[in-house]
Parts: sequence; C-alpha cells; structure tokens
Amino acid sequence: MFLFRPGSLGGAPHTYVAFVQGPAEPQARARLQRDTAERYPNVSVIDGLTVIETVRRVLGYVTLAITVVGAVALFSGALILIGSVAMTKFQRIHDAAVLRVLGGNTRMLASMLALEYGVLGLLAGAVGSAAALVLTWALARQVLEITWFPSLLTNVIGMAVTAAAVGATGVVASLDVLRRKPLATLRAE
Repeated sequence: MFLFRPGSLGGAPHTYVAFVQGPAEPQARARLQRDTAERYPNVSVIDGLTVIETVRRVLGYVTLAITVVGAVALFSGALILIGSVAMTKFQRIHDAAVLRVLGGNTRMLASMLALEYGVLGLLAGAVGSAAALVLTWALARQVLEITWFPSLLTNVIGMAVTAAAVGATGVVASLDVLRRKPLATLRAE
C-alpha cells in the first residue's frame, strides 16, 4: 500500500474505464464506436463481443490442436502395440504349438492371449492414468491456479477401455498363431 498526500498525484496521467451495454447488431455496434471516436477523439472504444469471439476462436484452435496431438499419440500407440505383437510372433507360434500338443484348444489359447494382452493394457492404462492425473494437477494448480478435481471414474474407464482394446488387438494380431497347426511348427524346428 502506498500513501500520498492529497493532491500530489493530481497532475499524473490517469485512465478511466467504463463499460456500456450497446446494441447487439454488428453494424449498430460499429456505428456507436465510430460516433464515439468522432465525438471524443481521446476515448478508445473496444468491442467486448469481438474480444470474446476472438478468445473463443483461439480456444477452439487450441482444443483442436490438443485433440490432434491426442489422436496422433493414440495412433502411435496402436502402431507400437502392433509392432510389439509382431516381434513376439515367432515365440507365440512355438508356445501355441507346444500347448496344443499338451491338449490346449484354440479357445483356451485365445483366452490366454487376451488375458496376457489385457493385463499389459491394464498396466499401460494405469501408467497413462497416473501420468494424466499428475499433469492435470500440475496444469490446474500451478499454471491455471484453479481448484483441481480428479476424475477417478474417467481414469478407471480409460484403464478398462485400454485393457480391452489391447487384449482384442493382441488376439486379432495373433489369429494366424491360433490357426497354425502344431505339427508343421514343431517339424520346422
């Protein structure tokens, strides 16, 4: 707090701000701005609706950019998942052949693959959810300085969807492993 003697700042430059609710039509607002500027040349008129629309448009672009980055991240994750399934394909072919010789059927092998990939997806979803919670907390509290409300239900749903998607992708990518006859695989060794 600063204290000054009365009248000591009387000659200092100062600014007054006032708000006026004007007409809603753009042409009428422009006419009001023009008339005010002509009558009072030292008055600056700022159209609040134009400012709000500009902010909305910029936030829309930011939202679109975040959505695109998220989509690229999901697409990249899917490619990495498919690549990791393809890299372990030969080991899976051998394991499936041995399990079939020991009495396993296609349904059992598919269930095992779905469970294995589902657990991997659940772990990936848990790590992603934990990272999302930390980042949203940091953004809300440190950058935006607002109250942070974690959405645990959204994180649990995200983890379940990730587990189901990874499990289904793993089984679909391993269909040729499930269809392969064990005799041909074991003879090739």
